[in-house]
Amino acid sequence: MNNRRLYYKVLAPFASLIVAGATQAAEVDTSIIDRALSIIEQQNQAAAQSQETITRLSNSASSLFEEFKIENDNLEAMLVLNAGLRKQISIQEEQIATIQQSITDVAVVTQEMPLLMTKMLSSVEQFVELDLPFQLDERRARLQFARDAIDSPDVSIAEKFRQILVIYQNENNYGRTHQTYPTTLEIGGVERDVDMLRVGRIALVYQTKDRTMTGAWDQETRSWVELDPVEYRTAIQRAISVSSGLVSPAIMDLPIVAPESAQ
Repeated sequence: MNNRRLYYKVLAPFASLIVAGATQAAEVDTSIIDRALSIIEQQNQAAAQSQETITRLSNSASSLFEEFKIENDNLEAMLVLNAGLRKQISIQEEQIATIQQSITDVAVVTQEMPLLMTKMLSSVEQFVELDLPFQLDERRARLQFARDAIDSPDVSIAEKFRQILVIYQNENNYGRTHQTYPTTLEIGGVERDVDMLRVGRIALVYQTKDRTMTGAWDQETRSWVELDPVEYRTAIQRAISVSSGLVSPAIMDLPIVAPESAQ
């Protein structure tokens, strides 16, 4: 019994020591934990700041990469555009050289054009006078109009040349067409109203309005010759009607000089 009490007495102080030690230990551990938590919080803040910096740098890198891609695409587009422009410039330079050469040629041609037009007009004037004598007043008036244009300083070179070309075109068309028109012709010293028929440049015949006289132009003698009324009056009358469109097209029986072999 006494031993047990002694034991209790010994345990009691020991327990007090344990409790006191535990209390002191608890006080020490709380301070350490607080410092540890403070350090951890600082590290977390530092980590958060580092993560924020990393995120900002990552976003900046992504933005710079996107800008690089855009600028690279723009560069490729500019290279393609520049290549196209260089090609266009090369073509335009060739065109400029061609135009410059044309200007030089035009200057030369312009100097030679007056003489050329004068020769052309003289040639067609001579041709008309030697041709079959149909619509001479009209053709001569057209020639005189062109001659006046050539002598006029107010008419451009292009217009002068155009008028001469029109004359050549009209004269050329006469050889591929036929025509009937009324006119006055001196026959036996008497002015007679006649119907004139031209078939290309192979036949030029007339018939008086009363159909009593029929004739044709003889290019070899350059004179009008009277045709046999029995043989040609009806044929010429029908040919005039066909050319005038009064009857349906038909074969024309006309006095045509046969071609001769060249000597």
